[in-house]
Amino acid sequence: MKTVKLYNGVNMPCVGFGTDRTFIFIRKNVLAGAMELFKDLTIGHGYHWKRDTSIVKIVKDAPQLNCHLFDTSSAYGQSERVLGKCLKGYPREDYFLITKLSNQEQREGNVRKALMRSLSHLKVDKVDLYLMHWPQTGTYLECWKQMEQLYREGYARAIGVCNFKEHHFEELMKVAEIKPMVCQIESHPLFPQNDMLEYCKKNNIQMMAYTPTGRMDSRLKESKLLKNLAEKYNKNVTQIILRWHYQRGVVPIVNTTSETHLKDNMDIFNFFLNQDEMDEIGKLNINCRLRYDPDTVDFTKC
Repeated sequence: MKTVKLYNGVNMPCVGFGTDRTFIFIRKNVLAGAMELFKDLTIGHGYHWKRDTSIVKIVKDAPQLNCHLFDTSSAYGQSERVLGKCLKGYPREDYFLITKLSNQEQREGNVRKALMRSLSHLKVDKVDLYLMHWPQTGTYLECWKQMEQLYREGYARAIGVCNFKEHHFEELMKVAEIKPMVCQIESHPLFPQNDMLEYCKKNNIQMMAYTPTGRMDSRLKESKLLKNLAEKYNKNVTQIILRWHYQRGVVPIVNTTSETHLKDNMDIFNFFLNQDEMDEIGKLNINCRLRYDPDTVDFTKC
């Protein structure tokens, strides 16, 4: 298992499995024969977990497929509960768990209560990485101080942030006693966030990428460059993009509902993109953000 070492000495896998879009809700009356595993995971308003059993199997089998990092959040519906059930039985050292403090939990202001609830859902006594989901105006500085205390007490092996820009870090570091170990942001060839990567490297903060393949935007999926590289290395376009992230020093978090794709996502360590190829992929940058901008987003809706 390939890992990166955070500045506090914690080793983190180099590729992760994102769970925010893995599980989908449908109406109970549409679900014939709900899975026994999730029979107690009702959401309210008549909703229930729905994915066929193959999806459950992917999550449960992921550590055997060399996938050891799982990224979730209290904001992702019942994702924490599902992961807690699916990973039960694996030795704790076999998987790296990331969860996040949601915007609603920030507004409530009790970070300890939020993390204890997440730990209960995940069926663990600590998470490997606890992230602040967004730099919510008026709450994120105080919430970070509470996250620092929970880190000191051992409820998280590392703490970090999501969706920060440089000015958010500047404000945070005025009050922080512990520097974030990780910054998770949107990053892909159409929007690589080179300035933030440079900032993170300069400050010894590990950058992680969500939406790392740009949701396979047609400008990437149909890219002649990426297709040619995929053919050259006997890989697919997704693997080329993930390898590009890895060589930039970024940890990508990838969503999938296919066991084949999950295997492919982990199979990026047996080839190498030369510098010219890395540079050519870098030229795909058109500064195209596909997700929310933290400076303009309505925090009550994300």
